[in-house]
Amino acid sequence: MYGKWMRWCGMLAVVLLLAPMVVVAQGQPREPRWGPARGWPRGEIQVMNDWQDAVLVSMWSGRRERIGDWIISPGAQAVLEVDGERIKVRPGYKIKVGDDWGWVDVGEVGQFQHGTWYVSVRTIWRATHRERPGVPDWKG
Repeated sequence: MYGKWMRWCGMLAVVLLLAPMVVVAQGQPREPRWGPARGWPRGEIQVMNDWQDAVLVSMWSGRRERIGDWIISPGAQAVLEVDGERIKVRPGYKIKVGDDWGWVDVGEVGQFQHGTWYVSVRTIWRATHRERPGVPDWKG
């Protein structure tokens, strides 16, 4: 009887210790991986299509606002523009290749040099497909 009572008290103590942590964790908004926007490197973005086919590249802002879609020819390098103006992106902006899978942060797949983000299609594809079952790495 005493052992059963101690087991219940032990479980109650664990629940009472964990409950406040769960409540606090749920109440805090999730910060983007790159922290606060101020101070992020911002610049134009150049995408290199290192595949054998034309690809569709899509981009969203850090607030998940769709910026646009671009079709890039095989072997081409394109500085992304909207209405004739080059866009400026931050590392937390989302980018993806094709229609079928998730997006990735520009900062995770790009190199920032001299005010420009440089990204390759193959790197974006690998980052968005690495956890997808049945897609071998050699396809990228």
